Amino acid sequence: MTSRERVKRAITFRHPDQLPHYLPDGKPNDILWLAPWTMGPDTTPPDRQPWTRIGDIDRRIDAWGTVWERANGQPNDIGQAKQASIPDITHQAEYLFPDRNDPRYYRAHRAAIAANNAAENPLYALGVLGFSSLNEGVHNNIGLDQMFLSYHLHPDHLKALIARFAEKQRESIELMAKLGCDGVMLYDDWGLQDRLMVSRDLIREFFLPHYRANWQRAHDLGMQVWMHSCGCIVDILDDFIDAGLNVIQMDQQENMGLENLSKRFGGRIAFWCPVDIQRTLSSGTPEQVVAYVQRMMQTIGSHNGGLVSMCYTTPEVIQIKPDNIRAMCEAFRHYGVYSPVASRNTGKSSK
Repeated sequence: MTSRERVKRAITFRHPDQLPHYLPDGKPNDILWLAPWTMGPDTTPPDRQPWTRIGDIDRRIDAWGTVWERANGQPNDIGQAKQASIPDITHQAEYLFPDRNDPRYYRAHRAAIAANNAAENPLYALGVLGFSSLNEGVHNNIGLDQMFLSYHLHPDHLKALIARFAEKQRESIELMAKLGCDGVMLYDDWGLQDRLMVSRDLIREFFLPHYRANWQRAHDLGMQVWMHSCGCIVDILDDFIDAGLNVIQMDQQENMGLENLSKRFGGRIAFWCPVDIQRTLSSGTPEQVVAYVQRMMQTIGSHNGGLVSMCYTTPEVIQIKPDNIRAMCEAFRHYGVYSPVASRNTGKSSK
């Protein structure tokens, strides 16, 4: 089967021949990753100020007007938002968004998708949305403190701002469909280490209606929906599944438990994951990394599919050892082969 079909089968639990891969080991992968930061220059509105060294820190002002800072010498660190572009949410209606949906920023996407479609083995085209975040999009521009307060002090202004982001995100989804993507990628961190960042009720009231509408729009246009979310998010995953999320990308799983994730959500949502970055991948031995991959296959990967492999995108930032990355890639490729007649929840492979 083609890579495109393999991914689609894996994330819809329809017996792929093997685990779909997106790994940095130089071997064939199954995903065409269409992220602005990988597509070359002129793929996003330009920063108002590029990264500039100021004493012991680097600072940039993005196209939104948000000020970001990071430690010197960390070029792969996205930094932290330090100064909001919308300091007073009661004036949010006056703020003009940068046009991240301008078609001129997607010329490289078009070329890559055209070449992929002409290939003998087309990959699954996964496009990162220009407006990829609702929760993070809002709090990066008003600040977390103001956002937490606004849930209670200015709920109408907060809802109006979220709705503006949601409308732009819907335009992003429609643009990705016109480009020919198979799936769309969103980013919204919702978890702390052991609980949600805000209550489930607030997520349901402020965000879930927009997720549901936008994800349905993606489905209507023939695309699956993928979303990254860090932290402990088990208390909201049922809502996300009900709203139409197809794939959850999580870099940590052990704070929720592989077996728990499989029991509660396996076969209803697919997982795009590396080995857990907080524990095993960052501090374990190569042997422990291999054992963890086997557990992944026996749990979240055992539902006639349900798992796509990946590596943490900036391993050097959290000091992951190259030997562990190598062990993970080799283990995913070795153990990620399904038997011809795989049964749900067997966790069996042909290796």
